[in-house]
Amino acid sequence: MIEIKPNFEGLCIEKYSINSLSEFHAKAGNLNKLLLCFVSNGTLDLQINALPFHIQAHSIMMLLPDTDLGNISCSNDFELSVFYISLDFISTYSFLTVLLASDEIKINPVMKAESPARKLIWSTVKLIEDYNSKTKEESTVESVQYLLYALLELVSKLFLPIIKNNSLLQTRSQNIIDHFFELLNKHGHLERSVLFYSDQLHLSPQYLSSLIKKETGKPIKQWISYRVIKQAEELLKTTSFSIKEISNQLQFVDSSLFCRYFRRCTGITANTYRENYRIKK
Repeated sequence: MIEIKPNFEGLCIEKYSINSLSEFHAKAGNLNKLLLCFVSNGTLDLQINALPFHIQAHSIMMLLPDTDLGNISCSNDFELSVFYISLDFISTYSFLTVLLASDEIKINPVMKAESPARKLIWSTVKLIEDYNSKTKEESTVESVQYLLYALLELVSKLFLPIIKNNSLLQTRSQNIIDHFFELLNKHGHLERSVLFYSDQLHLSPQYLSSLIKKETGKPIKQWISYRVIKQAEELLKTTSFSIKEISNQLQFVDSSLFCRYFRRCTGITANTYRENYRIKK
């Protein structure tokens, strides 16, 4: 018996025509995924984030997570392939994550592919569709993933002129990092979840973690732990609070959890740290 290949978790591919346009509208709007939409034939009229677009054949739409779609219609010969790509997969592709954080893409999500890029992009789309539909005997998840990487590279280059220059990318990244450390200084002694900071910055946890590690050389959880420990050390040095009271101030579930956390991060117990400080003082 032929073994059917399971769905590739990072990618879902669907095709639409005039008869299924309402299905695309219902599914694509405000979805927490990246959508790469390839219009192979006909025309499409719709609003993207309240802006009107008339989209012709051989155009590509890059719809960022949580995009709002409205007032949609198309020609009778309309044909569309949509790649729904998970944020977990996007986080492994560093340049695309920068594009996703770009305000320029939000207001310029449509690009018409001209030759010779058009032929290469559409042949890669067709190849991915073919591989993705094969059985496990004929195709692997890895082969689909590698082909998708190639397609993302082609599409990213196509949208690159929208991002005016590389310094803009660096400025955007630096702004995110600066804002993260502002949040960390303000909330870090109490908030130990990556999700808290990514929500505040309107980013995915995967993207924020990847950016912080890339730009600082340290994992985001290490920075969060550092801020918690600095606050704990300050309380141990400057107050007479008991370990339990300090644990409560830092909102640990109980003092034993705080003690394990402190020792794991510093290599010594909280009591030993306090005693050592008093001796040095």
